[in-house]
Amino acid sequence: MSDVHGVPDEVRARQHRSIITISLVVLALFFAAWYAYSYIRADDARSAREAATATPTTTACEMTPEQVEVNVYNATSRPGLAAQVATDLRKRGFVVETVANDPKRAELTGRGELRYGQESLESARLVEQHVGSFAKKVDERQRTSVDVVLGPTYDQLVDRADITPC
Repeated sequence: MSDVHGVPDEVRARQHRSIITISLVVLALFFAAWYAYSYIRADDARSAREAATATPTTTACEMTPEQVEVNVYNATSRPGLAAQVATDLRKRGFVVETVANDPKRAELTGRGELRYGQESLESARLVEQHVGSFAKKVDERQRTSVDVVLGPTYDQLVDRADITPC
């Protein structure tokens, strides 16, 4: 049979199938390109975030205690030591998050230990100006807090007059 224009029905059916097939291929190519583009944008955004966190933007000289989160842990047998040091650090402006006995139950021999991640190196330097010379231990933490672990020979914070600004 033929339609009004003289085109046989089976030719018209083939044309419709071809148009539908080509439309589906074009649509699939569009979505594949869009999907690839979204991955490229996500990768660029992730690279920008990593670059921003990889380069420290502030040094210990530019930081204030209000910008540093500290956990104070007691690794001694002296009761209340962590609470007293936490109070003293709060008075100096540090943000004290946790006060407890050392969860790692470390056997310290000196004044104490500062534990921190790579991202909080400058924060640890600022804390050290206030607590004095402590052993340092860099761990794999992603958070920016600094753990102040008090050892058996710890006595007090560094006198404010003895803290040398940068």
